[in-house]
Amino acid sequence: MKTTFVSSHSKKHNLLFYLVFTLLLMGFSPFVTAQEDSVKSILERFAIDYKKDPMFTSDHSFGVEVDKEMWHIEAIAATEKSSPEIKVTKGTPAKPTFYYVTNIRTLRQLDKGEINALTGAAKAFSTDYAPFDIEVMQGFQPDEEFVGEVLGFTFHFWTKGMPELVPFGQHFTRATHGAQASIFYYDTGLRTGYGYLHPGQHANEHPLSKTNPFSSMIILIKGKVTARLNDQDYEIEAGNAFFIPPGMTHEVLNPHDEPAEFILLMFGEGA
Repeated sequence: MKTTFVSSHSKKHNLLFYLVFTLLLMGFSPFVTAQEDSVKSILERFAIDYKKDPMFTSDHSFGVEVDKEMWHIEAIAATEKSSPEIKVTKGTPAKPTFYYVTNIRTLRQLDKGEINALTGAAKAFSTDYAPFDIEVMQGFQPDEEFVGEVLGFTFHFWTKGMPELVPFGQHFTRATHGAQASIFYYDTGLRTGYGYLHPGQHANEHPLSKTNPFSSMIILIKGKVTARLNDQDYEIEAGNAFFIPPGMTHEVLNPHDEPAEFILLMFGEGA
């Protein structure tokens, strides 16, 4: 006669398996629930921080789509009679508005300060992929000031702390326009960022990237580059800045063995 012994550990393991299996059959997933909790916790941390931001002076209602699931954030600015209030709820905003499109990995990077939102949204062309994109719902009609306003708001809502720090350097960049770049700040009439050129990289080589309808200035802080302005080459060394007027074609090349780093300023009507 063979006797089988079942340990209490095995019984607990079998019971746990049975419970998880039953939940899955009923349509529940403990893993999805954990991610939802994580998403909500991250969004609430940003909301709590933004409530203290001195730039929080107007109301905003917007969505955040994380891995195809929509969240609604309603931010109501302080008045003489009330304190600021921000609500984070799962679901689509009731009224058409703008929304961010991202994934849990990028959201966690934002939460940890490993990337900033404007850098995540940067793209050379509208068809390019960005891990933190900005879209508008059907029926939403943005006005002429929308782009500048939403980019400024994006910086302040998604940048925690006081002062609002923006780390920069090679490891905080994304590839765009043929170079590596990260964004400092965007607002109406102003765009600022950091650029990094590996040896051999060629910024603005694409014909559609060579001109802007507004002024720019590039401040070289490390290395050497070739600035190709209206098809004429100029050798620029660190410690110099050069101005690019509206309409001038401009490319920046690094034919040297060392990387080059620069600060980019774009300003004026249309920036």
